[in-house]
Amino acid sequence: MKHWYVVQTNPREEGVASSVLKQQGLDIYQPFMQRYVFHARKKTLKRYPLFPNYLFVNVSESEEELHKVRWCRGVRRILLDNYTPVPIDEDFIVGLRSLEDSEEGIIKKPVEFKSGDLVRVKAGPMKDLQGVFESWDSDEGRVKILIEMVSNQAKVVLHSSLLEKA
Repeated sequence: MKHWYVVQTNPREEGVASSVLKQQGLDIYQPFMQRYVFHARKKTLKRYPLFPNYLFVNVSESEEELHKVRWCRGVRRILLDNYTPVPIDEDFIVGLRSLEDSEEGIIKKPVEFKSGDLVRVKAGPMKDLQGVFESWDSDEGRVKILIEMVSNQAKVVLHSSLLEKA
């Protein structure tokens, strides 16, 4: 029976390990995300691994298949517990794949706020205040919202997990 295992790769060698494992006929999964890169005053959207230096491999527990993975070019090790590889739950992989965009194969932010959306702060010192969503501020999930305060609008930067649509 096949199980999913977490494989640690050498730094920046996820692509090498992934292609070699695929050539050996193994089922691998490497989720990607997008983030903005700034260079020479240009903002470019680039594709990056969601888990840098890690892949997921679906193999049987046979020593032969685990040996293929362990000694693959670019692979550092299979994650172990008491010298035995630890299988991860199939539902975790299914959950990650369900978050992927079907066209690009990239995991997008789970919450999509658009400029002008009315939002409410769920927690923190500004709990229950309402504001207007302005923009995503960073790849780490921070957002800018406008809050009406004493006949003036103030820009506030918060993490997106603290917001919900009003």
